[in-house]
Amino acid sequence: MFISLNDVDLFYKVEGAGDPALVMHGGLGADHTCFVNSGFNRLANSLELTYYDHRCNGRSSCPGIESMTHENLAGDADKLRAALGHERITVIGHSYGGMTGLEYALRHPSHLRRLILITTSPTFARKEAREIAQRRAPELMETVDKILNADCESDEGFVQLLTDAAPLYFRDFSPFRSQFTEIAKDIIPKAGAFRHSFLKLLPGFDLRDKLTSIDVPVLILAGRHDWITPPSQSEFMHEHLPNSELVIFEKSAHWVYIEEEELFLEKVNDWLSRT
Repeated sequence: MFISLNDVDLFYKVEGAGDPALVMHGGLGADHTCFVNSGFNRLANSLELTYYDHRCNGRSSCPGIESMTHENLAGDADKLRAALGHERITVIGHSYGGMTGLEYALRHPSHLRRLILITTSPTFARKEAREIAQRRAPELMETVDKILNADCESDEGFVQLLTDAAPLYFRDFSPFRSQFTEIAKDIIPKAGAFRHSFLKLLPGFDLRDKLTSIDVPVLILAGRHDWITPPSQSEFMHEHLPNSELVIFEKSAHWVYIEEEELFLEKVNDWLSRT
């Protein structure tokens, strides 16, 4: 479904019943299908999940790539919340979606009930990410540098970049190769959003000094072997978010809800029952 919010038409999809939750995808340049084509959607047994594509991503419209700012990304989420008739929501963000979730918490605190941050970071730890990648997969460093420098010119090239780098996003890629292939088939890639986020948005993104002002319950989920949003960043958030809990998945990298699906669901549902 689509909803018009001032200058943008957002694609969204609602599943489940319970407390309302907005689900923010990462990338940028990917879309909501990263969630629905995995066991993540089993959270619909506990929550009313609203998946959506950020402006200039996936199926949503793009009134101009320069309109894709952190202010607008958080603002779109709040306008979607209001249009759906929810006073307060749970926000769930994965990777870049977690960064947007933090922006939402800071910009729209009165409408936030709780926050789930999945393999994300309060700043872009580029140097640490590259060092971890070098240790884990030195043979992939050409691809890693292309990602860090947003070096792709087409949507097809973006998909190829994600495919080439996929082993680095999993602790052990072999059991999940076919599942990743299926997920990748449904993504509507947007190389322009990827380039804009890495070249324009991330260099100035740093919320570390603002974390202490977020006082809602926060669940932080990290993958021990994650390179792009290292667990050290989740540990930092846990130290500075006053009402937070941290779970580190020892057998996962970036895709904790795929790599350790049952443990992911157990930890999230337990936390939801207590907050």
